[in-house]
Amino acid sequence: MVIKVGTGGLRSNGCQSDSVFFAIAGQIAAIKKEGWEVVLVSSGAVDAAKEWLTLLGRDFSLFDAGELSSIGTSELLGKWKSAFLPHGLVIATGWLTHSVWNQCNQRENLRISGGTLSGPGTVLIVNENDLLSRSELKKMKRGEGDNDYMARRVACLLNADAIIFLTESGGILNGKPGEEGTRLYRELDGRRTFRLGSKNGGKSNTGTGGPQSKINQASICFRRGMRATIAGIHEESVVIRFAHEALVGTTISNRTLL
Repeated sequence: MVIKVGTGGLRSNGCQSDSVFFAIAGQIAAIKKEGWEVVLVSSGAVDAAKEWLTLLGRDFSLFDAGELSSIGTSELLGKWKSAFLPHGLVIATGWLTHSVWNQCNQRENLRISGGTLSGPGTVLIVNENDLLSRSELKKMKRGEGDNDYMARRVACLLNADAIIFLTESGGILNGKPGEEGTRLYRELDGRRTFRLGSKNGGKSNTGTGGPQSKINQASICFRRGMRATIAGIHEESVVIRFAHEALVGTTISNRTLL
């Protein structure tokens, strides 16, 4: 299973919340005991850097997104390490760029090691290496360089059975959050990519992805034979329930249903 966690989902009251990290780690530990192999695609390095620099009294606006990501990587991984430690799970890291998908030897190395590191006793954590290539920064500015795409590519490479995109919104909505009449899509037709209207299809406020990005990548996974869903990170036992084939959030299927 590939689990993608967005920047906003890791927040509570405007900053990264240890309780969210520990909650997700606990659920991953539970499904690994049931035999699941898990890859965690985690955003949040830029957020972690901003919080750390602010704590040190530094001006984070002096750094671009790639540099902030580099600063925040150790902070982000430290939070995940602490969250998995009580369960006896070791984290492994794969910081990738888009160029890996064009290199046969790198893809094969990722496929082999990804299978090993997602197995018993370890959790592979994947993110984009935004510092390594200046093209990554250009993609981020255009809203193209996001971990939704990375999650889909990793899931396809490793022949994952399932993928879940965890967000703060709870799934895909048919309008703006909080507005009267706004409802959650229980299912979206993934046979052809579902297009949101402009009122609810923008980019994320905290990352470079957003609802349309998640729909695009989840739909591709569905067409590749995976179970795919976009669900709320704060929904009770969401990862465990998804592993047990319960319907959570917005499921990608062969129909659209509110």
